[in-house]
Amino acid sequence: MLAILKKKANFAAVMIRKAILMMSAVALIACGDSSMKKTIEARKAALRQKQEVELKRSQEELAVIDSTLEAVKRDYEQQKIQVEQDKQALRATPEELTRLTKTRVLRDSLQTRFEVLCAKIRYIHQKQKEMQEESEE
Repeated sequence: MLAILKKKANFAAVMIRKAILMMSAVALIACGDSSMKKTIEARKAALRQKQEVELKRSQEELAVIDSTLEAVKRDYEQQKIQVEQDKQALRATPEELTRLTKTRVLRDSLQTRFEVLCAKIRYIHQKQKEMQEESEE
């Protein structure tokens, strides 16, 4: 009978040790989760800040590109009208045609940059909206 009591006592002691180990593991995991959650939140905050900075920079650049593009478009249209008149009168010079071509290339380049910046701004807005919806859940 004494042997049975000793076995039961040893079994209880082993079970208590296992329970303590399991509780310790749960506590460590909980602490780790807290630390990981803080890290994730810090990274999300940094991402939001980077998006804001990049959005502002892109919007400022877009404003400059837009005004430059409008000026170049007006200049191109004036040059085009002049070149067409000179072609009709057979007075168009190679320099005039080259200047018109270079202005068109500049216009097209600015238009491409404008469109890329617009797409970038739309993408940032989309990601910000997704992050907003995610944080509300």
